Amino acid sequence: MLYALVFGLCLPFVVRMNEALSRTIGYLPGAWAVHAVGAIFGLIFLLPFSGFQWTAAVPAVSWWAWMGGVVGCAMVVLATRAVTALGVASFTAVTVAVQLVVSAAIDQFGWVGAEVHPLTLTRALGILLLGVGATLVVRG
Repeated sequence: MLYALVFGLCLPFVVRMNEALSRTIGYLPGAWAVHAVGAIFGLIFLLPFSGFQWTAAVPAVSWWAWMGGVVGCAMVVLATRAVTALGVASFTAVTVAVQLVVSAAIDQFGWVGAEVHPLTLTRALGILLLGVGATLVVRG
């Protein structure tokens, strides 16, 4: 839960930082730069502390799991364009609502190797209320 809270705290800032970079140097170069800086940071500060036992597991990784980087790069471009048009609050409201709907479908059907967590009436009501909230934020 703590990791999710920290992620939620950071996301609006990171989207705005990426948007400022992309608006200055261009959306595609901005997406490249964001991932290059992240990769350099990871190589210098994170990878040395991970040990290298993970390299033995690489052949067992599903092909589609490697596509996260491709999707992530596209998401940076999409997010920076959307933040420019909508502002940070409306962008966040829309993306959180859509993420919740898609996440519930992934949980319900076990897509991309996820453990199945059935959609309950309570969860469905929460999704509906979040959708209403997102609509109010965007129209506000």
